[in-house]
Amino acid sequence: MTEKAKQTTDRNAITATNNTVVSFPNEKIYSAKPYALIIGINSAIGLALAKEYSITHQVVGTARDINEANHNFTLVQTTYAEIDLPELYETLSGISSEYNVIINCIGLLHNAIVKPEKSLEKLSERSLSEYFRVNATIPALLLKTLVPLLPKKKPSVFASLSAMIGSISDNKLGGWYGYRASKAALNMLIKTTSVELSRSYPKTAIIALHPGTTRSKLSAPFTKNLPEERLYTPTKTAIRLKRIIDRCNSEQTGSFFHWSGNKLEW
Repeated sequence: MTEKAKQTTDRNAITATNNTVVSFPNEKIYSAKPYALIIGINSAIGLALAKEYSITHQVVGTARDINEANHNFTLVQTTYAEIDLPELYETLSGISSEYNVIINCIGLLHNAIVKPEKSLEKLSERSLSEYFRVNATIPALLLKTLVPLLPKKKPSVFASLSAMIGSISDNKLGGWYGYRASKAALNMLIKTTSVELSRSYPKTAIIALHPGTTRSKLSAPFTKNLPEERLYTPTKTAIRLKRIIDRCNSEQTGSFFHWSGNKLEW
């Protein structure tokens, strides 16, 4: 499959392995453009970022189900389970040996299992475990797995979508225990990774981003009373985030950015 990914130029097929699926778009894959990897491309922000980056990069995206995708990028299906991540790496490295931009868009605010807890009495082991699994554990394992895809001798960025609500110093309202704590954990993982990689990947920036409240399935139940000017379209959010990522350099590694470009306190 790796050789096919490098040699075939016109693709309208799905190539399957044990744990991943690669769907190639109906266009020539060869290009001088650098590669950008969008993790969670089926999310509202992930898809918007993919569309913005497709102007300047060849975009590869990962998703749990590429059959739900309604776009024309190179897609890789994965479970994000730890046992499947080595194969995910092999698949992605077969498409390109390096990616100068990797963006993690995976995140959980609510689903059939969890919803934000407004009080301490609403906490449960099940909900906390789910929040930490999706918002912190999976992103950390993806960092571990995908860092070798970043170039060591050229500028690159690994960005992860976080949330200002994960800032400990900014917490003035309380509530939303699991979401806050899991995003704070993600922030610590990003910061710690940035310290280590500053030695082995001196031209790489590892950063966290607060995208702002964006129209999506993630935010829908919590934005009914939000003023229109504080609810952003996925496209507007993607343009803002891309601007930050594209301007970011290794001196800013370990930073937590607001969508405005200002730095946030951890």
